[in-house]
Amino acid sequence: MNSFYYPFYQLAGWGMVYAGIIFMVAQQPLFSKTELIFGAVLISTAALCSHLLRWGFKRWIKPASFVAQLVFLLVGAIVGGLIAGAMLVVCIALLQGTTWLDPVPSGQWSTLIGMVYWPNSLNMMIALIVWGALYLTIIRSRQLRDAELALSQGQLALLMQQLNPHFLFNMLNNIRALILENPTKAREALTQLSDMLRYSLQANKETQVELRDELDIVEQYIALNKIQYEERLHYSHEIDSEAYGAMIPRLLLQQSIENAIKHGIATLPEGGRIHLSVRCISDEQLEITLTNPITPQRQSNRDDTGAKRRHLKKHTGIGLANSRSRLNLTYGRAATLIFGRDESAALATLKITLPFQPATAEQLPCA
Repeated sequence: MNSFYYPFYQLAGWGMVYAGIIFMVAQQPLFSKTELIFGAVLISTAALCSHLLRWGFKRWIKPASFVAQLVFLLVGAIVGGLIAGAMLVVCIALLQGTTWLDPVPSGQWSTLIGMVYWPNSLNMMIALIVWGALYLTIIRSRQLRDAELALSQGQLALLMQQLNPHFLFNMLNNIRALILENPTKAREALTQLSDMLRYSLQANKETQVELRDELDIVEQYIALNKIQYEERLHYSHEIDSEAYGAMIPRLLLQQSIENAIKHGIATLPEGGRIHLSVRCISDEQLEITLTNPITPQRQSNRDDTGAKRRHLKKHTGIGLANSRSRLNLTYGRAATLIFGRDESAALATLKITLPFQPATAEQLPCA
């Protein structure tokens, strides 16, 4: 329970209990203004007991099991109700013989206790049990929420860590092939790779980055791959000006383009063009579309290339599942990922839709 709002919750809750009790007592024919004082003493004592229960719960019981928490609050409610009833009897004893209350005959104290102490103690026990149930529900809900958040963050960190070895393995293989063939290009590739590694190593600190930063690393990645594929790889993009400051998951574009190159460009002797489009769409959303050429799955050679296509589907599926999991952990159902193949056009399309989140408060959302 938020400590800032806790006093307001306490005042509102116990104030409602006080109002309810006074309303019921006021219906009795012998009601007097003294009942207002008795009700205030009863409720304020119960409220103080609930505060002490909260303090003890946070200090000793919060890390304990659910059963221990339940027993603590139940026993505390019983004790608190008995204390509240006792304070009411003390108040009656202090006020008797004054202008507020007539003296209680000496032989009537046992009757008074039976009529006043036990019923009011029972009422406060019930009120404290309800308070304890609500408090425990809030605490358990918060613990569950925190556990789910920690799990989501852990899963997201794991997915981010899965990206780095895969990316590094591919790039090192490319550079290894260039060392003997073209040392100059190999040195250039190492320089570009070092810049990209610096960017990717910050993934554990910031899981989201501005689109302009991600586009910079995409340019680096494309330039690094052009050293290997040369004129077989072409890249173009169309970016809405409002989208440059949008926040997106780190390395999301890089991984998508990596899949497009590995499972598209690399399989075509003539290569092809990868086109990236990022635009603002309605309802304050960002739409990322990536297209790349593919090898058509012709019926005539289906039997000959079936194993190869199954291998391709398996590995592209891993990349898409990774991206889909990251989007789900970051945005939930607010983000979607759709992948499709147009065999007639020999084109694969990846479309990602996610909420538009500006990097700064001054930036306006998509129109």
